[in-house]
Amino acid sequence: MHEWGIAESIVRAVLEYAENEGIKGVWEVVVSVGELSQLDLEVLRYATETLSKGTPLEGAVFKFKQEKARFKCNRCGWEWGFEDVKASIEEKVDVRVRDLEGGSDLPVHYMPELIYTYASCPKCGSSDFEVVSGMGIKVVRLKVDE
Repeated sequence: MHEWGIAESIVRAVLEYAENEGIKGVWEVVVSVGELSQLDLEVLRYATETLSKGTPLEGAVFKFKQEKARFKCNRCGWEWGFEDVKASIEEKVDVRVRDLEGGSDLPVHYMPELIYTYASCPKCGSSDFEVVSGMGIKVVRLKVDE
């Protein structure tokens, strides 16, 4: 599970920001998580709370909101979501990544940019598309004591 590594990055980034801005306490951290990351949001929440223990973030509430993935074809202009292509991606993937619990994940779970390798426009079949939303992880709001 790379949720723990991502959680560590989130905690580190918020702590660094708080220190640089002279913030005394952080009460809430809201994080947008792109659907393409295929992260388990409950594991991510647990990991951030656990990694915050003993830091100025201890006791902060972490809220994770999934940003739906949207794509736009540069050839025909069609727009679609991840749910429209997920089944076809699962069929195309020869190799799955094994996790520590013995399960398997799609490679896009670890490298969302691989979506360009596995997806194509469901309308015209073109692989010339852009990701409009749903990629990446970002802290979008903090509630703090200054």
